[in-house]
Amino acid sequence: MEKNHLSAHSLKAVQSIVSAIDRRLIDGYPLVVSLDGGSGAGKSTLAAEVALQLDAAVIHCDDFFDAAVPDNDWDTYSLEQKCRRCIDWERMYNEALLPLLEGREAQYRPYYSVSSVNGSASHLVTIEPSKVIILDGIYSSLLELSDVNHLTVLVDVPSELRRHRHNTREGNDDLDWHLRWDPAEDYYFTVLRPSGTFDLIVINH
Repeated sequence: MEKNHLSAHSLKAVQSIVSAIDRRLIDGYPLVVSLDGGSGAGKSTLAAEVALQLDAAVIHCDDFFDAAVPDNDWDTYSLEQKCRRCIDWERMYNEALLPLLEGREAQYRPYYSVSSVNGSASHLVTIEPSKVIILDGIYSSLLELSDVNHLTVLVDVPSELRRHRHNTREGNDDLDWHLRWDPAEDYYFTVLRPSGTFDLIVINH
């Protein structure tokens, strides 16, 4: 399999995650892995590579961003409220995780495909069941999810590099986003889920 697009750190991170998953697999029951880290940490890239190696199912938590909350309302929330409410975890569980845990195909409509005109989505995301389920996204290791998470992984990247990657991905400086969400991310990784509370930390410089 061609892996030249991944850095040495990324390849090492992938192998560390794969090894940790292999050690925890139990026959007949899916293993849920949260792949957590700040915006721009490269979580989705690692998730995709791990999925290729293990034939894992990947749930992109950003698909369940709570778009029902207007930006002006987000700006009135406390940092902790932003962390806990950013993703609609109930919808993620009911529409994606629960079917996969039960060995069924999952289908859902990602928030960003919803039309502002009629509220309908342009397409469905379909995920096939697997013995490994990856929750790809920041806040995926919230303690409220501890009952379903079997392995919590932190993708560690310096904030300056993460910000550069985020802005490159978005194609602009994304200042409004950073003002709204950077403090919440900092709060999450210092108060709610410090690095020492994760099962595994991988470097993805």
